[in-house]
Amino acid sequence: MDKAQLIARLKTTFLGELQEHVRALNRELLALEKGPAEAGRAERLKELLRTAHSLKGAARSVDLPLIEEACHRLEDLLGLARDEPVPFDPESFTLLFATADALEEAGMRLREQRDLADSPLAALLPRLEAAVAPRTTRVLEPAPPAREAGVPPPGRPAVETPAPQTPAASVGLVRVPAEKLDALLAHSGELLVARRRVESRAEELAAVREFLARWRTEWRRGERPFRALGRGEDGILSPRAWAAPGKSLPRRTAVVLGQVGENLRRLEKDLDRLARVLENDGRQLDQAADLLDDAVLRLRMLPFAEACQGLDRLVRDLAHAGGKQIELVVEGGQVELDRSILEGLRDPLYHLVRNAVDHGIEQPEERRAAGKPAAGQITVSAALRGTQVEVVVADDGRGLDLEAVRQQVRQRQLPEPGDPRDLATCIFLPGFSTAPLITSISGRGVGLDVVKSRVESLHGTIEVSHTPGNGTRFALAVPLTLTTLRALLVEAGGQVFAWASTNVQRLVRVGPDDIRCVGERDMLVHDRSPLPVAVLAEVLGLPARPAAGAAGKRPGLIVAAGERRMAFLVDELIAEHEIVVKGLGTRIRRIRHFSGATILPSGQIALVLNAATVIRTASSRTLGPTEAPAPARTDPAARKRLLVVDDSITTRTLEKSILEAAGYEVLTANDGAAGWALLQEQDVDLVITDVEMPRMDGFALTEAIRRSKRAQNLPVILITARSSDRDKARGIDVGADAYIVKSRFDQKDLLETIAQLL
Repeated sequence: MDKAQLIARLKTTFLGELQEHVRALNRELLALEKGPAEAGRAERLKELLRTAHSLKGAARSVDLPLIEEACHRLEDLLGLARDEPVPFDPESFTLLFATADALEEAGMRLREQRDLADSPLAALLPRLEAAVAPRTTRVLEPAPPAREAGVPPPGRPAVETPAPQTPAASVGLVRVPAEKLDALLAHSGELLVARRRVESRAEELAAVREFLARWRTEWRRGERPFRALGRGEDGILSPRAWAAPGKSLPRRTAVVLGQVGENLRRLEKDLDRLARVLENDGRQLDQAADLLDDAVLRLRMLPFAEACQGLDRLVRDLAHAGGKQIELVVEGGQVELDRSILEGLRDPLYHLVRNAVDHGIEQPEERRAAGKPAAGQITVSAALRGTQVEVVVADDGRGLDLEAVRQQVRQRQLPEPGDPRDLATCIFLPGFSTAPLITSISGRGVGLDVVKSRVESLHGTIEVSHTPGNGTRFALAVPLTLTTLRALLVEAGGQVFAWASTNVQRLVRVGPDDIRCVGERDMLVHDRSPLPVAVLAEVLGLPARPAAGAAGKRPGLIVAAGERRMAFLVDELIAEHEIVVKGLGTRIRRIRHFSGATILPSGQIALVLNAATVIRTASSRTLGPTEAPAPARTDPAARKRLLVVDDSITTRTLEKSILEAAGYEVLTANDGAAGWALLQEQDVDLVITDVEMPRMDGFALTEAIRRSKRAQNLPVILITARSSDRDKARGIDVGADAYIVKSRFDQKDLLETIAQLL
């Protein structure tokens, strides 16, 4: 193997190591920024230096000079922090966090086989070099009493030394790609299917033995008349029977009958022996397979803390941008879940924590006025609840604004729930948002909808509760693993389906007298309380079997998803089994009602039902839509007319080209006064305006639009370099519908915002 091939192979390992080092950089920098005690400060700097040094050596091994140089400069900067007597200032921390982000982005580029020449890391390198220039006057971290041995002074090239051995290395840990673990799990799943087939063969053999036993009993009864043909009254073969012409038949008959009887006894004995051997082999196979299953599942189990990685940086960055003080607390980080569950929880946790920062936690002044500490707290916790894990994201902020939720419900002409708990669940509807202004962080109404969809795809549920003025609590219940499920197999419409047993509360038999019509829908009277009922086959669009069974009763089951419960009638209840859930493949995505499939011992495929979506569909069939449709997207063919107002010709040209490429007709104006004059002459569907402009700025233009009887309902988007909370509040006050900061400008966000407002 030549050097190029070796480096290509090592890069895969390096990318995994890069991720770990970036996480370590973020973790230690966050701890250092909080201002630990002197001893803790020195230890943090030591860990940061070790991380930068290790990453530099790894980058050199795989011939990545840009990352190597960046880590070298990072070492120098951290060395200054160790040797100089003054602490890092906010600008220094900004540079350090930007370096960690740039290293992470470089890793993403390497995975996509993109060049690093134009990467953020390359652009950041001059800032790092300037930060460690000789006789720098930058404010730095105090040094410990003595410099760590083996680390050169700042500005001098470091001599490469072997990285210190981590404790993990002493226990023989190895890196295994996730794809290999998935393949191992798939093979283990096939073994489980094979075990089920062996069990079914044992049942078939038992049926054959039972049939043979009945046959032998019948044979014994039928054998006696044949034997009596050639025997006398005393049961001894008559001599005259041998001498008479044509009387040799009894002799042959007796011999044949004897042989058949003997063969039946031998066959029965061999089947008994085979059954015992098969039972013993099956028992040994079960024991070996159980051990393998447990080992594979343990390999895939990861601590909940893995899903929380990155949340501390998210909270830190958003809090700094919003001028808030927030502490993130993670509890139950040691609780272990399957890797697929952890991956599925990352996005929901990200959205919930981001919403808690933006919507929940108040500004320090507001918190003090309410008698709270200036610093808010967001808690992310995990706890075992039987076969499920309860994940909670809670904050001590202002709580839900139910009045704003109610206004949105009325504005969208949705049925208004009377119960406050039901009203709170409206925040999960697609496109639902109570934010007065659309920003890059929130206001689009897609975050909580995504959270609910992701949790339900994991066979989980999500519930929300709040206390006015004292915070909001989101509780997610998900299974420990998705790879294997305890499932109830049912038949509906001639097909077999699997329900997760955690969603099945009870099995019932339902007759015509058990169903009542309440409010134009069928209800099952169960435990003296009515429960919605539906035929599963009809919900899935399959032909339903006519009612059968004693007194016309049909089998059914009561299914729960969160607080929603419903009864479903099926054709047959088959059995409850441990099943291996397989994905539906890359060609089938987001298929309604189903979250996977399993292979039955017979070789038949059974689809795994998603309880939440099936209940939702069944409810909409009987009660009408329970969820609002997603906001309609603008059809480019409709040629909506937009007005772009900006005093920069470059910005106007850029925005006009983006919007025209999306199919809009675009008018432009070079300042607010020109834009206002144009609005008096022509009709437009939406206005996009800068804030800082001569003659009339964007705030004044928005105020003029809101005072105008002709254009007061015209959507207005502010795109500006101003990013302070005061400017955003001013945007709300003047009546803007969205506020986009130019430093975070993304044309996809702009187009999505326009589509939502239109």
